[in-house]
This record gives sequence, C-alpha cells and structure tokens, in this order.
Amino acid sequence: MEAVKSRRSTRSFEPVKLPSELIKDIESAILNSPSGSNAQESHFVIVQNEAQLRLIKRFAPGLSGNPAAVIVLCSNATESLNRGGVDTAEVLRFVNLGIATAYILLAAHSNGVGNCPVRSFHREAIKKVLGLPEDIEPELLISLGYSNTPPRPKTSKQALEVISYDKYSKE
Repeated sequence: MEAVKSRRSTRSFEPVKLPSELIKDIESAILNSPSGSNAQESHFVIVQNEAQLRLIKRFAPGLSGNPAAVIVLCSNATESLNRGGVDTAEVLRFVNLGIATAYILLAAHSNGVGNCPVRSFHREAIKKVLGLPEDIEPELLISLGYSNTPPRPKTSKQALEVISYDKYSKE
C-alpha cells in the first residue's frame, strides 16, 4: 500500500537514463496486468531514443520536463472486437489500458522512478512519429524518469464523499 499512498505525478526529471532492469520491470508490469476477457488487445511502445523523445514532445503539450522514457499506450478496436466482442471494443479496451496504466505507474514508483500520465497530445502526429498501423491508436503517454523536484502533497476528498457501502449515499 505504500506505493499506492506515496505515488505522485512527476513533471521535472534528472538527465539520467533508466537502467535496463527497470525497463524489464515495466515490461513485466505490462505483461502481468489483467485484461478483461483476457483479450490482451493493447500495444505499448516504450520510447527511449532521444530523437524520438524530442519528436514526441513537439506534439505533446502535456508532456513536461525531459523524461528519460515515454510509454505510449495504444488501443486496437479491431483486435478488441475480434478477441473480446463488442463490449471489449467499445469499453473494455479502455478499462484494460487503465489497469495497465496503474500497474506501470506503481511499478515505476516502486523502483524510485517518477512518472506522469499524459493525455494532451496530437494523436495523428504521434501515430506518424511511431509508425503505428492504421488500426492502432495512441491513447495515453506515460513519462518516466528520476524526479529532480519533490512531489506536491496529495490532496484527497474525505472517504465519505467518494465511497458508499451497500447503496449510494452522500452522508
């Protein structure tokens, strides 16, 4: 639970490359994340090449700092439909990406690596930069690197504001 409680988004990074062992841990987090209907329809592009990172940054205004790596989480509606049916194609593929995102963020944080999910980017430009096929869509970026600033304190609503038991309640 410590990783869940202490993880915060990092937007400023040290100019240090990530070790290959860490990338292997990220791969393991991806491969071990649950997938509804066991569809496993998502695709993940791990970008560490400096020239590629600069290109991605040009088309991702939400990508702050100079991360050592960016993971591009991609969906595939056709594969989702073929492997899991209509529900997977319309909804579950995004749930699956959300689950994988949580695994990636927590795996990185557990290894002392800062990270930040980013949705603000130009999809078509990122597709072109990465050479993604027509049916593969970039949905989310995750920046990775060693933080060079302390994280901001977490602010959360009170449990009673967001959690109910047995039936909906705001009390």
